[in-house]
Amino acid sequence: MEAFASSVRSEDLRLPGWREPVFPEQDNERTASFLLVANAVNFSFWGSPKWTVSYKGSRYDGSFGLFAAFSRAVQEGIPLLDTQFLTHLSADQLAHILRGNVQIPLFQERLEILSEMGRIVEARFEGSFANVLKSAHGSAVDLVALLGSNFPTFHDIAIFDGQTVAFNKRAQLATAMLYARFGGKSFGDLSGIGSFTLFADYKLPQVLRHVGILNYDQSLGDKIDALCELTVEEGDYIRLATLCAGNDLLNLLRARFSRANALHLDSLLWLSTQSPGERMRPYHRTRSIFY
Repeated sequence: MEAFASSVRSEDLRLPGWREPVFPEQDNERTASFLLVANAVNFSFWGSPKWTVSYKGSRYDGSFGLFAAFSRAVQEGIPLLDTQFLTHLSADQLAHILRGNVQIPLFQERLEILSEMGRIVEARFEGSFANVLKSAHGSAVDLVALLGSNFPTFHDIAIFDGQTVAFNKRAQLATAMLYARFGGKSFGDLSGIGSFTLFADYKLPQVLRHVGILNYDQSLGDKIDALCELTVEEGDYIRLATLCAGNDLLNLLRARFSRANALHLDSLLWLSTQSPGERMRPYHRTRSIFY
């Protein structure tokens, strides 16, 4: 852990801009709404074959595949950001929006989540995703709590020995994406980002294991390497270890760079999993709506 932290340079601590071709071009309310809606169903993409989407001459998978599918739908004139449309979203409509080489995993769960999101925003926030953001009054912490308390899809918790741990993976991610995309202004004017944890998913443990920070016992490591599906409980223990490692790593980084936060570290770790030349052992597979 100390060796990894000492290898990090100041220029490595940067936030993603979220301006790749899969994202909306304009910095406006629709883009803020887009990031909330997309992150409501931004989970569990692994499979064989892996679900992929064609957009603007390129193929995308994982979360970028989801953002590409949503951007494609918006360009086709589908009112994906309209709460009435989401409330009455049909399976055929969602199948068209998410069309790819195969059906996306957990299709029915995504359909129910998007419909539920439309109903909740209609009932509690006057049909406006902007009102969801305004209700947080400029606090990143309050926005995470608001998302978790109002939308079941963002209520990402687990119980360990009777103690509740709030992972809040996608609630934190959605908030962080707003902050980074809008440069801490407008819809990204959110204080308290520095209190966030890592976004506990299945990619970060992969790189932490690769660099020797996470070590699995033999039976668990063998199951992961054999691509066996783990239980939700097994996956949550790995996520908990990821948060603990992230906390220790952040303490080491902050001793060198006072501005370091979990968003910087998360981006640094996640981007390392996207390098085509980097050979890592498999990530753990848990079928869950939370990551």
